[in-house]
Amino acid sequence: MRRRSAPVLFIIMTVIVTLLSAPFALGVTRSDLTTHEKAAADARAAAKAAEAKAADLAKEIDSLEDRMTAIEKDLSALADDITGATARTSRLQSEVDALRAEANAKQAEIDANQSEYDNQQELLAARLEETYKQGDLFFLEILLGSKDVEDLIARTSLAQRVMRNNQETAQGLEAARVSLDKAKSDLDRSLEAVNTKRAEAAAEQKRLQTLRSQQNSRLADQKSTQDEKETLFAANKKEAARLRALAEAEEAESDRIAKELFGNGSGYYSGVMAWPVPGFYRVTSPFGPRICPFHGKENHGGIDIGRNLSPAQSIDGAAIVATADGKVIYAGSRSGYGNTVMIDHGNGVVTLYGHQKSGGIKVSVGQHVDKGARIGTVGSTGYSTGPHLHFEVRVNGTTVDPMKYLK
Repeated sequence: MRRRSAPVLFIIMTVIVTLLSAPFALGVTRSDLTTHEKAAADARAAAKAAEAKAADLAKEIDSLEDRMTAIEKDLSALADDITGATARTSRLQSEVDALRAEANAKQAEIDANQSEYDNQQELLAARLEETYKQGDLFFLEILLGSKDVEDLIARTSLAQRVMRNNQETAQGLEAARVSLDKAKSDLDRSLEAVNTKRAEAAAEQKRLQTLRSQQNSRLADQKSTQDEKETLFAANKKEAARLRALAEAEEAESDRIAKELFGNGSGYYSGVMAWPVPGFYRVTSPFGPRICPFHGKENHGGIDIGRNLSPAQSIDGAAIVATADGKVIYAGSRSGYGNTVMIDHGNGVVTLYGHQKSGGIKVSVGQHVDKGARIGTVGSTGYSTGPHLHFEVRVNGTTVDPMKYLK
């Protein structure tokens, strides 16, 4: 008997060693799955943030483009205004030059007239002085020098005519001088008026040129800003693409790990609770803080389970199963959650299955369900951006991380 028991004992020991060594075999763990799911969710969130930043930059670039177009339109109008102002300044300068030449000619005429007037005045003054000095002798000389009465009359008439001509010449020169002075004064006034207009036109031309310089500077600044925005836009688009690729890689790895963990095809975790959507293991939004598309920053009270990526497979219409035995305490529409089922598992533990398809709930309140029994259908009712299951675990009314119960 003792000899026979030895081989049996050896076999028993071999089995025990084999069993004891099994838990220490290398492979993936549920912790690995959680890590990759969180990394995928973080990458998706960062990609969305980069896309949002790129969208904001695109709007800013469009706005800059509109402003640059407006500035270029203003510059075109300014160019026309400057051309007009330059032409007006040039025309007025020509008028100034013509008036100045006319004024110079008139001044030369006045100077010549003044010289002649001065000469005539000197001659007249000399004659008058001579006549005054001679007094009666002048007329006596005419009287004694005359041959006869007719000669006397002729001499007297000639003397009177000479004196009258001298006087008329002086008066004519005086009138011409007055007329020339008036003409010169009129020319000076016209010249002053045209000079004023020319100065105003030149000032307007300078103002427009300064404004054009300022607008060109603004345009250059806008272009520089646009270039910077476009560089940032390209960088954000590139970063968003990188993050999306990273998220897809993490999601693919999550799917691979999930398949390795659940390769037996049962679709259930071997932990406390069964996986609520057999065949779909990708967590698109984990438990905890997140940015909700409807409410912004919030604390996500459960996990969202979405479509498979590798290979691509829609989760819409997939079966939802009870994660543990329990009693249905709610089956209907619930604010925000859409069509919802809640199951009481005892000991203060309640599970919630939200966003189910319209008409997809398969249980009723008060019904007892077994672990793995179908209770509904994945949909997108309530606050939802697409088909997925929102799954919660509540302990004494407080939401907890479902992954701790599904592991």
